[in-house]
Amino acid sequence: MATAFISYSSQDEAVAKQLHAALSHAGIPAFLAAISIEPGEKWTEEIFGNLREATWVFFLASRHSCASPSVQQELGASLVQKKVIIPVLLDITAEELPGWVDRHQAIDPKKAPEVIHETIDSIAEKIKVDKFWAGVIIGAIVLWLVISPGE
Repeated sequence: MATAFISYSSQDEAVAKQLHAALSHAGIPAFLAAISIEPGEKWTEEIFGNLREATWVFFLASRHSCASPSVQQELGASLVQKKVIIPVLLDITAEELPGWVDRHQAIDPKKAPEVIHETIDSIAEKIKVDKFWAGVIIGAIVLWLVISPGE
């Protein structure tokens, strides 16, 4: 099962696939519905089964995902299960995050790299994972930010 779960709108699938690739490259098992669900599988069972097993939930926060009932269900389940939710701001600001997730420290890929590193370090401290996995997650996010085309 996945250690990380990527919650996103299908309209943000290209960015979700970039994050999945970066996490996978760093050795972090990540669930992404577009890649992880095989034809014929019951997708709701796969999604919520993997969400139950995940430690971290990367929420790709966009206007599309904030309006998606499926994403809202995933994040609602994440909150109930007390998952570590990491909003990644795509086309909205932290102030525009919905109330059900606005208390979680967000990552804004558009900010300067030093601000990203400080935010990631803060998240790593808050989630209190062992130093190895925290470093792997930080490296994966930084790698994702470096290899992402300027958007």
